[in-house]
Amino acid sequence: MVCLEVKILSWDDVTSAASKVADRIRDTGYEVDAVVGILRGGIIPAMLIADILGVESIGVMDIKFYQAPGVRRERPYLKQPLILPVRDASLLVIDDVSDTGLTLQVALDVVRHHAPRSVRTATLYIKPWTRLIPDYYAEITDKWLVFPWSLWEYRRYEERRESQG
Repeated sequence: MVCLEVKILSWDDVTSAASKVADRIRDTGYEVDAVVGILRGGIIPAMLIADILGVESIGVMDIKFYQAPGVRRERPYLKQPLILPVRDASLLVIDDVSDTGLTLQVALDVVRHHAPRSVRTATLYIKPWTRLIPDYYAEITDKWLVFPWSLWEYRRYEERRESQG
């Protein structure tokens, strides 16, 4: 069992982080043609950032890595491929957090097979130990983050853990 310090994020935390990321993208002048959100956690940040930037073309891919807080599979795997046509597009691949960086790396490997003109990455948060620092992020944290869209999942996990001892 892994004991982690937990930070439960509010919707205001998320929208503030998404705004910071969007501002940083604008500041670099990167023109985004399409956004790709990594399911599950990256889809809401992808929608928020796309909305802020005025990007209408949004796709998703599902990459699984975590099984529970602090519990990972051996490596991430692609569960649902990208079906958005992105050939010659300037892409922004978005996830909620870059912990190890392995999920983002898998996403980059997948989208590069679709021959985009350029690819950049963004997350709301990064961990200090991540192996892949995204091009854009809002904050660095070493806490286990509980996003508003996974609060109930986290509560069920905590209930199971407490009932086991």
